[in-house]
Amino acid sequence: MTDTNIIIIVVAFVVAIIAIYILYSIILYQGSSTSRGDELQISTKNILEQVEVLFDKKEYALVQLMATQYLDRVPGHIEVRIYLAKAYYEDRKYNQAIKQCSIILKKKSNSVETHQLLGDCYIKKQLLQKAIKEYEYVFDHKKNDKVVVRTLAELYRQTDQPYSAIGAYEILSDLLELDEDVADVQSILAELNEEVHDYPAAFEAYKTRLGIYPNDVNTNRKLAELYIKIKNYPVAIETLQYMLTFATESKVLLWIYDTLVTLFVETEDYEKAIEYSEKLLDIQGSDKFKVRNDIASFNIKLNRMGEGIAILEDLTMMSQNGFDVTLELADAYIQTKEYTKAIEKYNILLDKATPKEAKTVNLLLCELYIKWAVDMAEQDKLEESFEYLKNAIEYNALNSEIYYNVAQNYYKQKNFTGCIETINKAIEYDKQNIYKAKYLLLLSQAHHQLGNFFEEKKALTDLLKFDEKNPQGLYRVGIMYAAQHDFKNAEEAFKKAIVYDPELIPAKYNLALLYENNNREKAKALYMEILEQDPSYEEAKNSLADLSTSDFY
Repeated sequence: MTDTNIIIIVVAFVVAIIAIYILYSIILYQGSSTSRGDELQISTKNILEQVEVLFDKKEYALVQLMATQYLDRVPGHIEVRIYLAKAYYEDRKYNQAIKQCSIILKKKSNSVETHQLLGDCYIKKQLLQKAIKEYEYVFDHKKNDKVVVRTLAELYRQTDQPYSAIGAYEILSDLLELDEDVADVQSILAELNEEVHDYPAAFEAYKTRLGIYPNDVNTNRKLAELYIKIKNYPVAIETLQYMLTFATESKVLLWIYDTLVTLFVETEDYEKAIEYSEKLLDIQGSDKFKVRNDIASFNIKLNRMGEGIAILEDLTMMSQNGFDVTLELADAYIQTKEYTKAIEKYNILLDKATPKEAKTVNLLLCELYIKWAVDMAEQDKLEESFEYLKNAIEYNALNSEIYYNVAQNYYKQKNFTGCIETINKAIEYDKQNIYKAKYLLLLSQAHHQLGNFFEEKKALTDLLKFDEKNPQGLYRVGIMYAAQHDFKNAEEAFKKAIVYDPELIPAKYNLALLYENNNREKAKALYMEILEQDPSYEEAKNSLADLSTSDFY
C-alpha cells in the first residue's frame, strides 16, 4: 500500500513537471514568431486563459512561475500582473504581492481591485493605517459592497477610531438583509456607542437587537448594566425582572438575583433585598453562607435586631473560623447596647486569634468601652463612665476619643482645669486631626468657664483656621465678640454660623438679641423663625412677647 502511494506521488510530480515544460515551450514558441503583433495577441490570450485556469484550481505556484516568465517579456500586461499579485497573496507572500500591486497602481492608479488587494496585504502584515487608506479608496467606489464596508468598519475598530467605526457599521447595518447579521452589527454598535459615552445611541442599538432577539440573555444583561452605569436603577431592576421570565441557566440566575439584591441595597429598599436574597438561596451554586449573612445585615438595617442577631448566631456556629461574622454579631449587640454580650464574642475571638486579628479585636474593644462610657455619661452616671474609659485605655491607650470623653466628664463635673489638661492630651493623640475641631471647641468652652479669655480666643482662632466654616466655632466667636461689645463682628460671626448650620438656634437667638437694639423687625422675624423650629424655646417666646409689649406702649 505504501509503495503504491509513493508511485502515485512520483507520477503526479512528473506530470506536473511535463505540464510546466509544455506551457513554457508554448511561451518560447510564441516568442520566436515572426509577427510581433500576432505574437502579442496570441500570447496575451493564451497566457491569460492559462493563468486564470490555474488560479481557479489554486495552483498558485504555477501561476507565479508562468506569470513571472511572461511578464519578464511583456511587463505591461496588467491583467496577468494582477493574477500574479493575487497568487502571491494566496500563497502568503505578502511582500511580493505588495510589490506587484505597487507596479500595477503606477500604471493604473484607478484599479479598485488592486487597491483592495493591497489593503488586504496590509491587513495581513498588521499595517492597519495603510490598509485603512486603501479601503477608504475602495469604499468611495463600492459604497454598497458589504465586504468592503465591514472590513473598513473592523479596521476603524481595531485602530481605536470608534466614531469612524460607528459610521461604517451604521452603513453596514442598512446594507444587511438577514436579521441575524443586523443583530450582530447592532451589538457592536451598542458597545462602540457605550465606549464613546453616547448612551442614547447605545440604548437604541441594544433595543434594535432585542427587537430581533427579545430573549437574548447577553444583550439584556448589557442593557441592564448600562442602566446601572447611568444610575437608572428602577429601569435596570425592570430589565432584570424581565430576564427572570426566560433565563434558566443557574449562572445567569445567580447574576440576576445578586445584581437585584445589590440594586435594592443601593436604593435602600432592604425589604426587597431580603426578598431576593431568599430567592437567591434557592439557586444552585449560590454562596449560602454569604447570602444568609447579607440577610442578617439587612434585618439589622431595618432595626429588626432580633432576627439579624439570630441569623448571625447560627452562622457563627456553622463557620469553622467565623471571625468576620462574629465581629458583625458583636457589632449588632453593641447597637442594641448589650455590651456584655459583645465583650463575650470579642473574648471568644481573642482566644484563637492571630496577632493581626487580636490587634483588630483590641481596637474594637476600646471602641466598645468608649461607647459604653458615653451611654453612662448621658445618664449622668459619671463614675461608671470614668471606669469604662479606664477599661478602654487598656486596649488602646493612644485613642484620642478616650481623653475627649474624660474631658467632657470633667466639664460636666465643673472640673474645668482637669478638662483642659485632658483635652490637650486628646489633641496630642489625634495625629491625623480627625477630631481637631470638636476638641478645640471643648477647649475654648473650658477656658471660657475659667475666665481665660485670651486662651479661649486662641482656641477659637485655631479652630476657625482649621475649619473656617465650623458653625459652632463661629457661634462661640460671636458670643466672645458680643461680650466685648464688638457688635459688628459678633453679628457677622452669628450670620456665618447660621449660613453653615440653618438649624443652629442659639446663633439665631443671639443675633436676634443684637437686632433688638437697631432692627426690631428683624429681631421679631428671627424669634418667630426660632419658634417655628422649636415651639418650646422659652427664651424666644419671652423676648418676642417683650418686643410686642414695648411696641404697644
